[in-house]
Amino acid sequence: MQGWRERMEDSHLAISSLGLRPPGDSPATPSNGWENTAVFAVMDGHGGEHVAQFCQRHLPIELMRERPQDAGPALVNAFHRMDELLADPSNLSELQSMSNDPLPSFKSWKVSPENVGCTAVVCCVRPDSLTVANAGDSRAVLCRWGKAIDMSEDHKPNLPGELARIQRAGGSIVEQRVAGTTHYRVNGNLNLSRSIGDLLYKQNPNLAPEDQMIACHPDIQHFWRQAGDEFMVIACDGVWDVLSSQDVCDFIRPRLGNLNDLPQRLQEGSFRLSSITEELLDTCLSPDLSQTMGLGGDNMTIVLVIFGSGQRQDSWLDASQVLVGGPSFLCPYK
Repeated sequence: MQGWRERMEDSHLAISSLGLRPPGDSPATPSNGWENTAVFAVMDGHGGEHVAQFCQRHLPIELMRERPQDAGPALVNAFHRMDELLADPSNLSELQSMSNDPLPSFKSWKVSPENVGCTAVVCCVRPDSLTVANAGDSRAVLCRWGKAIDMSEDHKPNLPGELARIQRAGGSIVEQRVAGTTHYRVNGNLNLSRSIGDLLYKQNPNLAPEDQMIACHPDIQHFWRQAGDEFMVIACDGVWDVLSSQDVCDFIRPRLGNLNDLPQRLQEGSFRLSSITEELLDTCLSPDLSQTMGLGGDNMTIVLVIFGSGQRQDSWLDASQVLVGGPSFLCPYK
């Protein structure tokens, strides 16, 4: 949802199998090892949509190049690779072409990876596990037995560890008070401490990616799937600024109904998962920004992934390919 913003700068990923062979590919084609991995992600752009769209295109490709045995290090390498690609001058024209405008304006050709960036929260879903990589203030939340479990930490400049890194890299934090809310901005500009792109803040050749003023290095969290896992929500800060993690779980849970007959309702067409996400975003959207002090006016993107029950592990990928009117997926457990 674009919300009150002039442009839509978010992108997302919803890939049912990272190792899915292209149509017409021979069954004898060697496997890349990622067949049992679904990937879901939200990229929240700032300064433009270009880096978010660049990640939407290239991050899955770079992830597939990594060893699938351990998704955590693979995700870290893929995040680092995004900044490497953005820093390569040969990719600049591709980046500049990634505009939501049907006829890109002159401004699009002034786009630079130095001043355009995005957050990224990416989840690799496997039959027995969930691995989340996060850089920025988008968030992934797991609903387990009705309780919200944050699967990522929002990277804000005032967090002690983030603040220490920013200062070591030569940066400073400017505190701003707007409509009763305190915002912390790196060098008076970015209100987050990690991102892909924003290369202006990553200019120190003596620092590793994880030590730069703004870091592309993601935090990695790993979760073993349990029978009580009901669903996962991945969303940008436009949602989390309005609703808490538990608020979102409490909103979605009663609207899903019985998870046991959910696949049947989806197949019959009597229920759309996207109806829940649409209603949730409408709830977050401000009717009047002057009344909500600016809250509810941001771009908003949400991906809803359902973890059903009573399925064999070897059938979960087939079910996960059910895409109903939007980025909402069914990924059964066992």
